[in-house]
Amino acid sequence: MCGIVGMVGNADVVKDTVRGIVSLEYRGYDSFGLSVLREDDSLHVVKDVGSVSLAAERRAFDVLGQSPVAIAHTRWATHGSVSQRNAHPHVSADGRTAVAHNGVVENHHELRRELLRKGVTFTSETDTEVIAHLVSVHIASGCSLLEAVAATVPLLEGEYAFVVMSAGDPGRICGARRKSPLAVGWADGHAVVASDQLAIGLTCDRGMYLQDGDVVLVEPGAARIYTVQPNGIALAQREWVRIDSRADQISKDGYRHFMEKETHEAPDVVAKILELPAQLMRDALGPDPGAQINITGAGSAFYAAQLAQYVFAKLARTYVIAHPSDEMPNVKSFGPHDWLVGISQSGETFDTLEVARLAKASGAGVTSVANVRGSSLDRVADVCVPQCAGAEVCVLSTKSIVAQVAIAIRLAMERGLANGSLSESEHRRLGESLERLPHTLRKILTELAPRIREVGEKYNFIEHWFFIGRGLCYPVALESALKFKEVSYIHAEGMPAGFFKHGTISLIDDGFYTIAFLPSRTAEADLFKVTLANISEISARGGRVLAFGPAGATEDDLEGICEYVALPYHDDVTDSIQLLLAGQLFAYYCAVSLNREIDKPRALAKSVTVR
Repeated sequence: MCGIVGMVGNADVVKDTVRGIVSLEYRGYDSFGLSVLREDDSLHVVKDVGSVSLAAERRAFDVLGQSPVAIAHTRWATHGSVSQRNAHPHVSADGRTAVAHNGVVENHHELRRELLRKGVTFTSETDTEVIAHLVSVHIASGCSLLEAVAATVPLLEGEYAFVVMSAGDPGRICGARRKSPLAVGWADGHAVVASDQLAIGLTCDRGMYLQDGDVVLVEPGAARIYTVQPNGIALAQREWVRIDSRADQISKDGYRHFMEKETHEAPDVVAKILELPAQLMRDALGPDPGAQINITGAGSAFYAAQLAQYVFAKLARTYVIAHPSDEMPNVKSFGPHDWLVGISQSGETFDTLEVARLAKASGAGVTSVANVRGSSLDRVADVCVPQCAGAEVCVLSTKSIVAQVAIAIRLAMERGLANGSLSESEHRRLGESLERLPHTLRKILTELAPRIREVGEKYNFIEHWFFIGRGLCYPVALESALKFKEVSYIHAEGMPAGFFKHGTISLIDDGFYTIAFLPSRTAEADLFKVTLANISEISARGGRVLAFGPAGATEDDLEGICEYVALPYHDDVTDSIQLLLAGQLFAYYCAVSLNREIDKPRALAKSVTVR
């Protein structure tokens, strides 16, 4: 999940390297570091605990001076505590090789023991440091930097991407990958190797993506990719592609936080999804109408998959299998009659990529729903559906999950129309509802946001929360609980409203509050009534309930509810998106009132590229 950047050029690259690694801070912000090569061919490293963007603001890297070669890192800790000595880059014992790494070296204990027996001294607790020592040992034996990296790669087990620089081979950087993303860009004598095209697009307009087992060598005049083979290395042919700079991610545009900005962009995102061709939605589930549809994702993307499961059941009378991507391989065996939809904001989520690769290897078709065009998930997929959300800087997914659910609704509508479950008139009505949705979401963001803010601030002292719902409101509850605890650091637990009485209700007292999400009072009358019954069960035991639901609820409906926020429902599946937005606003306003770190909550990262 860490961010890595390496740059070489004919002139100073330090400032551009800092810009690049700051752009990747969403991948982790426990600690940071940057290494350069001095004129005397010695390495100089600056690294510390904390935020690389704040370090850049206080000009912490000025002491490095100028250099035509640099590598940088921003960390999400896996092995070893968050400390200066565990921050990257890591330097070899002879002080001549530096490495920045993303991923996990699974056999690092064995490699460490072997190196210790050879007299190598370690200075960190990380798995990464073994890479620096191994490369250094090979260079000391007479290898070039490229040869040393190629000799090191077969020794490493796990999933990784790394960049290396060496005083013994100045003016060059090497990188390698296995299942973790790595790309290279080149323009006008300037080369970049990075774990995300975002950092490459700051200075280069074209790039290449490495494949598993590739090793890349960059220097001012060239960028070359090689494959490691049993008898040596061979030059590989990889396609140059256009890199999007995505410069729109830089500014908050007057908002206090990126989270606030990005929730307010949700209406425009839905409007863009409506512009996607209907034929793409029909093609996205493959040519076989009888194929078993499977949907997977991690974190918020999994809750979007769960929402899709309900939407397909309602609109297409189709049972789709939805599992979190880290567990799907344990319960699902793919075959040629399966079709997988993988959902990932970054398109680099490791567990989701593993499921996609497994599905492809088993003969199944794969559709990607990703926010980054050309991502690893897109490159695995048979069909790519863009999320159209634009750059999402806040670590918490807001407009992206709105996009994912809107896409799921469109997919289900087309499948329902194709299999006869949805009439043309009902398909048209749902399409009109989606067309109204941007206006409805803007109304929530302008007219109802003050009320949601009032409730969030009023109850910010509560330390324990349940989030409940039935039907479509169940995954909404799960996602809203996740959003709330991510940004507020307050305990929140989501569950089905009907499940509540099977044990969990024992926790209810006057200090344990509940958020209830109510379905449509008309379109989902039965679910509306039984959810109110569940609320009564909580109220009867002294629990306090806040609820989000449809306008038009009666005084009798609201008995047992201490705060009610009425939303302008459409009385169909699009109501779930209204509830998602309301949950995001509630979490945001509560966290702001508690003075939390909004855009980069502690211990999180946006792109989860480790198992």
